[in-house]
Amino acid sequence: MIHYSKISSRSNFILALWSLLFTKCFTLEYLVRHYEAPINSISYVWMLSITMAGVATFVYANIQIEVRTKLLKHTNFLVVLALALLIVILVVKSLLSVGEVSHSLALSATGLSIIQLLMNGKDLKPRAIGISICWFVAALAILNTTQPLAFFVFAMSICIISFLPRALQFVSLRRGELLSKGS
Repeated sequence: MIHYSKISSRSNFILALWSLLFTKCFTLEYLVRHYEAPINSISYVWMLSITMAGVATFVYANIQIEVRTKLLKHTNFLVVLALALLIVILVVKSLLSVGEVSHSLALSATGLSIIQLLMNGKDLKPRAIGISICWFVAALAILNTTQPLAFFVFAMSICIISFLPRALQFVSLRRGELLSKGS
């Protein structure tokens, strides 16, 4: 099992930054579609952001070999990887779609709910169950919205469910480290 408390605060920080990046990208996608801005968002928002963050994460991942090894040894790794690839396909489908996108994004949120449960396996904690339920509720909310609002609801879901808890955890860990050094 992957115990998030054993993963370094740097890894949580990287995950928080990726959550913030996706929040930004989905929010900008909403704004581009809502205001019908003549911008190719796939090129100027998605490709640039993900490429730069991907390079930074790749460099970081080569430094953090022990975290990568733990993830690769996880019992549900292949299932989680397959679900993650499906989520990527659904998100790309929603980005390329001119019509209704809420179904693809709702399925993506449902996939994130399932991944949360799979990552914790038999050792389900109330926090993991709560996050999974939050993603499921987000999927229902997204399903009941129309395009382009579905992008904004998905962005806010990422921010509230993924970014904020990790950012708060990172800040509290850093504050604890600073307090212990000051003592």
